[in-house]
Amino acid sequence: MEARKNKIRYGIGIALTIILTIDLLPYLWLLVSSFRASDDPFTSSVLPSRYTIGNYVTIFQNEGMMRPFFNSLVVAVGATVITMVLSLLAAYGFSRYYFKGKDFLLGFLVNLRTFPALLLAIALYVMAVKTGLYNTYVPLILANTMMNLPFAIWNVKTVIDGIPKDLEESALVDGLSRTSVIWKIIVPVATPGLAATAIYVFILTWNEYLFATTFMNSNDMQLVTSVIASAVTQFGVDYGWLMTTAMLASIPAIIMFIAIQRFIVGGLTAGGVKG
Repeated sequence: MEARKNKIRYGIGIALTIILTIDLLPYLWLLVSSFRASDDPFTSSVLPSRYTIGNYVTIFQNEGMMRPFFNSLVVAVGATVITMVLSLLAAYGFSRYYFKGKDFLLGFLVNLRTFPALLLAIALYVMAVKTGLYNTYVPLILANTMMNLPFAIWNVKTVIDGIPKDLEESALVDGLSRTSVIWKIIVPVATPGLAATAIYVFILTWNEYLFATTFMNSNDMQLVTSVIASAVTQFGVDYGWLMTTAMLASIPAIIMFIAIQRFIVGGLTAGGVKG
C-alpha cells in the first residue's frame, strides 16, 4: 500500500512538473530572447544565434526609459486603490442588504464588463480634451477603474458572503458604527480575497494598451505598454527591444505575486466557506 502511495505521489509530481514547465516555457523563451541582438532575425532560429546584454544596456542608459515605468505604476496603483475602495463598499451593500432590483444590478454589472472599451475610450477622450485632462493620469485612472470595477465588485462580494454575519452583529452590539465594522471587521477578515482581487486589477491596468494610447501622446507621459508597442514600426520590428522591454515590464507583476502569494492562495477559497 505504501509503495502504491509513493508511485501516486511521484506520478503527481511528474505531472505537475510537466504542467509547470509548459506554463513557464513562454516566459523562459522571452527571457532568453531578450538577450538576442537586434540584427539577429527570428527567421534564423527560435533561440538567439548569439547573445548580448546590449539591449539592457541601451534601455538603462536611456534617461527617459524609466519614466514610462513610473507612469504605468502611478496609473496602476491609483486605479487599483480606487477600484478596491469602491468595490468594497458596493460589494458590502450587495452582500448584506436586500433591496428591489438587486439581482438586476448584479446581472447588469456582468454585462457591463462586456461593453466595448473602444466606445468608452472615445467618450472619455472627448471629455478629457474638453476638461483639459488630456495627457494627465486622471482619465487613465478613471477609465481603468470603470473597466475593472464590475469584476472587483463581484469578486469582493463573494468574499464577503463567506464572512459570518455574527461577527458584525457582535461588533454593532458593542457600539461600533457600520463604517467601523467594515474597516475593522470585514477588511481584516477578507484580506486574502481583497489582496487577490487587487493584484488582478493591478495586472489588468498595468497591461492595458487601448487607453494608454488614447489619452497620452506626450513622450513624458507614455506608459510602458506604449513603449513596448513602439518596437513595431512600418519598417520592421526591433525584436531585441521588444523582448527586453516586455521582460522588464513583467517584473513588477512578478514582484507583487511573490510579495502577496500567501494572500492569493487564501483568496482562492475565501468565498467558499460559510459561517
